[in-house]
Formats: sequence, structure tokens, C-alpha cells
Amino acid sequence: MTDEKVIAYIKKCLEEGKMPEAIDISKVAGVPLSKEELNNYIHKYLENGWVSRASKDSKAAGIDLTPDIITGYINKYLEQGRIYSAVDAAKLIGAPLPADKLVNIGREFLMNGNLNSGMDAYKLAGKTPPVDELVTCGKICLCSGELSHGIEAYRLAGREPTEEELIQCGDECLGDGQITPGLEAYELAGKTPSKEMLRECGEMCLIEMRHDDARKAFVAAQKVDGKEESQSQ
Repeated sequence: MTDEKVIAYIKKCLEEGKMPEAIDISKVAGVPLSKEELNNYIHKYLENGWVSRASKDSKAAGIDLTPDIITGYINKYLEQGRIYSAVDAAKLIGAPLPADKLVNIGREFLMNGNLNSGMDAYKLAGKTPPVDELVTCGKICLCSGELSHGIEAYRLAGREPTEEELIQCGDECLGDGQITPGLEAYELAGKTPSKEMLRECGEMCLIEMRHDDARKAFVAAQKVDGKEESQSQ
């Protein structure tokens, strides 16, 4: 293998977070890697949120990740709402995450319809989200066609979604070719989607080669059609 290929492979290993392998190859091939270069990659891993990888590779490279460095990244992760990276980083130095910041992050997640991350942030803070935040999250999820998350948010809030929200969720799901949640949303609303909408959903499923879903949509459309015919007689 030529020097150019060796260097290219070493760089590839570093880019993919395989620093120990890159270091071993550099030693065998006689291609030096400077501490500065390795340090830059470790910080790149931290920027990407690869905390455990950065910690492991820093030891392989003989580079010390001080508590001050880790704390700086924890603050950055929290500012960016990256709670899982913040949790991993906090474990490295045994530091608790600030509850007030976690609550703020949780609120922002919920108000943007991100139920799971919002609940995780509140749980880490040892707090329970307010009802109004959960309801808002539920509304956003339903209006975006995320039936399960919307229903769960309302359940956690101890409230029920409106008929209008459920129908809108059903329309979003069917319009996106998601027949099962679409039908479920309409059923929860006590309503029936139009046969035209169901057929369009079925056609979309066919185009995407989802034959079982397509069959389900077309069968549902036939049932609506049959019901309309019986009522007109």
C-alpha cells in the first residue's frame, strides 16, 4: 500500500471515529500523527455528540479531557437541546445536570411537538410537565399526523383530543399513505373518511409497493361506497 493510500485510510479511520485503529496503523506504517491533529478529531467527536467515543479515543491518544472541557460541552449540548449527549458527558465527570435547564429544554421540546424528548428532559429534571404543555404537544402531534404521540400526550395530560383534531390527524395520515393510523384517527373521532380519500391513499400505497396497506385502503373505500349505496336506496 502506498503512503498516499495509507494516509487516506488513516484519515478515513479518524473521520469515522476509529482513532485506536488509526493510531496503530500510523505506528506500523511509520506515518506520524501529531497530538494536535488527534486532539482536533477528539473535539470533532465531541461536537458531534460522540461522547463515549471521544472519551475512549482520548485515552488511546494520551490526551486528557479535563472536567472543564467536558463541562463546556455539557453546557453547549444543553443550549442546543441535545439532552442525551449532555447526559453521556455528565456521566464522565459525575456531574448532575441543572434541573432548570432541563425543564426549559423539556418545555421547548413539548411546545414543538417532540413528546419523547420533552418527557425525557422533564424526567431527568425530576419534574412533571404542566398540562397545558402536554395539550399543546398533543395538538401539534395530531395536526402533523402523529396519532400515537398525540394520543399519548393527551393521555398524560388527562385530557381528550377534539373531534376536529382527530379528523385532521386522519386526513394527514391518509394523505401521506398511512392507512392504519388514518383509519384509527377517524374511528376515534366517530367519523368515516371519504371513499375518494381512501382510494387516493390506496393508490399511494401501491406506488410505494405496500400492497397490504393498499388492500386495506381499497377495502375500506368499498365499505364506504357500499354504505352510501344502501343509504341512497
